Amino acid sequence: MSQIQILPDEISNRIAAGEVIERPASVVKELLENAIDAGAAHIAVVTEKAGTKLIAVTDDGCGMDSDDALLCLEVHGTSKIRTAADIERIQTLGFRGEALPSIASVSRFRLKTRRKEDPYGTEVEVQGGKIIHSAPVGCAAGTEFRVRDLFFNTPARRKFLRSPATEDSYIQEVVLTAALAHPGVAFELTMDQRPIFNSPGDADIRTRLQSFFGRSYVEQMLPVAYSQDGIAVTGFVAMPGVTRSSRREQRTFVNGRPVDAPAVYRALRDGYDTLADRNRFAPALLFLRLDAGEFDINVHPAKREIRFRRDYVVSRVITAAVRSALGNAPMPQMELNGQIPMHAVVQAAEIGYEVDAPEQQPLPLHDDYLPPEPLVSPEPTSLSLLTDRPPTPLAVALKPTAEPEPEPPGEPYCPVNFKTADDPAEEYHIIGAVDDTYLLATRQRTLLIIDQHAAHERVLFEKLLRQNAERQAASQRLLLPIPVELGRQATAFLMKNRGYFAELGFELDELSSNTVMVNALPAVLGQVDAKSFLADLFGDLTTNGTLNRRSVMEGIARAACKAAVKAHDRLTREEMEALLRQLNCCERPDVCPHGRPTMIALTYAELERRFGRR
Repeated sequence: MSQIQILPDEISNRIAAGEVIERPASVVKELLENAIDAGAAHIAVVTEKAGTKLIAVTDDGCGMDSDDALLCLEVHGTSKIRTAADIERIQTLGFRGEALPSIASVSRFRLKTRRKEDPYGTEVEVQGGKIIHSAPVGCAAGTEFRVRDLFFNTPARRKFLRSPATEDSYIQEVVLTAALAHPGVAFELTMDQRPIFNSPGDADIRTRLQSFFGRSYVEQMLPVAYSQDGIAVTGFVAMPGVTRSSRREQRTFVNGRPVDAPAVYRALRDGYDTLADRNRFAPALLFLRLDAGEFDINVHPAKREIRFRRDYVVSRVITAAVRSALGNAPMPQMELNGQIPMHAVVQAAEIGYEVDAPEQQPLPLHDDYLPPEPLVSPEPTSLSLLTDRPPTPLAVALKPTAEPEPEPPGEPYCPVNFKTADDPAEEYHIIGAVDDTYLLATRQRTLLIIDQHAAHERVLFEKLLRQNAERQAASQRLLLPIPVELGRQATAFLMKNRGYFAELGFELDELSSNTVMVNALPAVLGQVDAKSFLADLFGDLTTNGTLNRRSVMEGIARAACKAAVKAHDRLTREEMEALLRQLNCCERPDVCPHGRPTMIALTYAELERRFGRR
């Protein structure tokens, strides 16, 4: 007797449902996709008990006639594919014809639908995959799906659902994602008879972003508009320094379809480089438009994943789009709560100050200058005035003793375009320093508060990048070479890539099978602790056995951090001015290599408002 049997439809449909319908949110997603494909302008979603008791989705789309109302419940019944060639150029969200029969097989399912040109509609009821009722019915144009008692006939599936709050959050994310992908469609979501959101259709997605996430979210996002190689990228990315602990707020869409794609996530990471810390994720909302033949969505039953024919090209274009947007990031502004008076802010910062006397002489800059007696007896303060402290030299790099010959032309990696030394630099007027950490300066009727450590990090970082891009890194030979023990694998890796590190200004020799001798460092690093810096840098680079651009950039960022002036290091006026001049010539003076702000600005208008002048 034969051991192989053909499964009955009831069992095969339940198996298919297990692949397509993982949880109530999966039902909502499939029904929303059908509604959007039907051309709906308004979609309402209602759920009860996290979707296990009821999921209802109503739309005003094209509707179906009585024949199609029955055919749509047949396995692989679809109006969206006619030939095998159509699979290669999918233009719709749903196409397999699996969703409705899968949902109907594990629920008590009812469908009402009517085309606008028909006098009446059709009602079909299904229980556990079996049609139990079909008849004409009076109803509004469009389609209404009602899914009750989900997984009633597969109790094991219900046991694996998460808590109601968790399942509700999945449903909200599905509806929110669909609303973001289609801002021209109005969406309503009601859960357990409580309105969650009601978002009217609006062509401007900013309106929808603000209604979903709030004004502050929108203000932290930068617009993206970029096109190359037949790929258009639009949307928004977060400003430098705005990150999250998970990728949940990185939402990507391809031709209106929400997708997961490693190529997109990798491109986002590369676009930010060191502006976002490792294991932190910058929020993003990116919409890709490309030819339907350039990607394959038919790789997962739930259509979550996508594959691109040209992964590398897609990643490169997205990376360029993100960098272009980040290059237009504005300087961060400081906003004060309207309930906080300005004098309280000054007192909280422990800023001491004196009234300028009309006869005060210009501030001398030579080191042996002794300040005159103060006009008033100063109390202890954390504000370092430029006239009442001895200067302490800033640790700066020694002049290079030699510069290597330029390497043959190539394509060096550089995430920013540098200004030239001839660019006009707007002058800063130095006021002083708070606690030898934050510089106070004015510029264009704006008060600037500058983190001296973050600012110096940015200056050093861009110098390193520029020298690497121009292959003109200046080396500083060490008086005594430093041995750094790294292990066999790391040592072999470094020796194999010695030429690459020479471009950065390193001079390395192999001392033994597990030890590298460091003879020279990039001059811009100054008095950095070579042992700890090299151990960190090389350790990261050798993790995967190949040079990784992001790891190199992070290593350079750490080097700049270690070499930069620290908080509480006292600077002379000349050093402050030199630092701000160099910062002004940076392409990204507003953020440090780790994405933290280097400065905040308090505009003249805000000062007037705070002091009651407006």
